[in-house]
Amino acid sequence: MSVVLRPDRRAPARPRSSPETVKQLARRLTPRDRHIMRLVWQHKVFTTDQLTALGWNSYNTAKQRLATLHRLRALDRLRPWKPHGGAPWHYVLDQPGAEILAAENGQSLREFGYRRDRALAAGYSATLDHTLGTNQFFVDLYTHTRHHDDTHLDWWTETTCTHHYGDIVRPDAAGRWRVADRRVDFFLEYDTGTERLRRLTAKLDAYQELADLTTTSAIVLFYLPSQRREAHLRHALGPRPAVLVATAVHGAHPARHVWVRVDDPHLIPRRLVDLSPRTTYHQPALLEGADDG
Repeated sequence: MSVVLRPDRRAPARPRSSPETVKQLARRLTPRDRHIMRLVWQHKVFTTDQLTALGWNSYNTAKQRLATLHRLRALDRLRPWKPHGGAPWHYVLDQPGAEILAAENGQSLREFGYRRDRALAAGYSATLDHTLGTNQFFVDLYTHTRHHDDTHLDWWTETTCTHHYGDIVRPDAAGRWRVADRRVDFFLEYDTGTERLRRLTAKLDAYQELADLTTTSAIVLFYLPSQRREAHLRHALGPRPAVLVATAVHGAHPARHVWVRVDDPHLIPRRLVDLSPRTTYHQPALLEGADDG
């Protein structure tokens, strides 16, 4: 039976976790299951399509396994309420799954930071579209690495970035993208078109401050909902922003020739890995060793 969260945000009821539930789940988990559980926890919420791309080559196989993980209580799932039409399943971490991950970390559930109501809240938050969009950026790059052996992605979620940089900047994510012997470090600003352009441009002052304090050389990526929005932002930024900036539009695969540096008068589309100068760029020092994706 499909569970639909209504506008009053009442979560679907599930039985309480128990030691026996956790034991049964632990016996049934594969290494891929545990990896998927950690990704869901780190990124808060994924749709069925996103999880399929992250872990499987077949949608039907993924759908069946995700249904099993839901039944076993590794993952919880919901369909956010929409006034028109339906929504796909959205998966979050369930409490028995969280207890297993916490134990693997040598932590209690409280130390791990899990609360079921907060986990479910990600599925019907006002920022759900923003979260899913940011996660899709990660999914696209991560999936690319599954099929291209010479590529590698390191990823730091918004939560990790906030922990390290919250007093200076709050990017939606940060990452390091490698192709063969080349790499680029970046901060991601995923834009849904709701913020004023003045607010977006003001973020560059904070990134400049971060660069001065930490010798950070990461490029700032603005991923925008339309070409019109992109053109308006580029005009507002001017040809010489305080830090290195590139823009692209939603729907374009972020690894490909879709990025245009703001300081490039020729507007040449570049691959993500080609955005930085030939000189070596270093991931922000505070994030070294903090890989969570």
